[in-house]
Amino acid sequence: MSPVHNYKKIENNLIGSVGRSLRTVTQAIINFFRRIHHTGKQRFTVMFIPHSEKKIFNFQISIYSLSFFLVLVVMIVVVIFFLSTQMTYSDVLMAKMVEQRTKDEIFKTDFREEMIDMNKEKENFKELVGDLLVLVDPEMAKSYLATGIGGNTPSYSEGNAIPESLRELNDLKSLLILLKNAERPLKTAIKGIKEQNKIFNDIPRRWPLAQSGFLSFSFGPQIHPIFGYWYIHRGLDIVAPRGVPLLATAAGKVMRVQYDPLGYGNYVAISHKYGFSTLYAHMDAIFVEKGQEIQPGDTLGTLGASGTVTGHHLHYEVRLGNQAVDPVLFLDLEGINKVGSNRGE
Repeated sequence: MSPVHNYKKIENNLIGSVGRSLRTVTQAIINFFRRIHHTGKQRFTVMFIPHSEKKIFNFQISIYSLSFFLVLVVMIVVVIFFLSTQMTYSDVLMAKMVEQRTKDEIFKTDFREEMIDMNKEKENFKELVGDLLVLVDPEMAKSYLATGIGGNTPSYSEGNAIPESLRELNDLKSLLILLKNAERPLKTAIKGIKEQNKIFNDIPRRWPLAQSGFLSFSFGPQIHPIFGYWYIHRGLDIVAPRGVPLLATAAGKVMRVQYDPLGYGNYVAISHKYGFSTLYAHMDAIFVEKGQEIQPGDTLGTLGASGTVTGHHLHYEVRLGNQAVDPVLFLDLEGINKVGSNRGE
């Protein structure tokens, strides 16, 4: 037998086997659906029997109808569950949106109130910068006060139909322009103050003690505490404990270091620029010498009760040329009025 004949035989056997298998599977599927159809056609009788003598109610229903009814009920339940879930989610989302909107409204309200206060402070700031410039550069002050807001920002009134957001934006732009325009004047003022501080460094404006004290005698007419007559008190008497360091109130040069038993006791006189001089009297100890250069804050000695006194204190004088002036006027230049803050202690 030839090989071709063998191959042909094997091929026919394989095709026949596959065909039989397909027929078997097809028949099984047909039988399955027949059984389902047969089962589905079966009917059940449903009876409702009342407890009274009323007529019994019954009806027949097939498995097909029952299955359809069950599927319909399941679908309705699923749809109801889905809709309920969506409504719950929508309610939660809506609640969050309402809460966020409430927060936004509160923020907007607070922001508007802050902008109102900021506008007030803006005007105060402009006036303060203007007042500062008047002291340093009056011409620049006039220019700044005329154009301090800077730029032509849109004007509006309460009745104008302008959105709040635009008003607030205009206010912020106006504030930014004001701050930018204030930069150069403030730098000018700072420069001027620095130059003035160089001058103030040579003016006796510091507090002459290393700690606080209180004023027992001020500058001007007083009754002498020992002799009882009226006289012109040419300085300040500042009471503090014995041994408190006494400090130079300005840069200068020591003119005199002397002892006056019937008056100042141990005292130091210092000359400063611009015709100023200072005197420290009734000292307990002296740490400087005549001709010594002094810087502001240098220790000159300690407070005592030498000379004609009733107790421990510093007699401090400031002179301009030969004229005695009230030291409080110069102590106030530093902005530390310790005389006033300690009076009556």
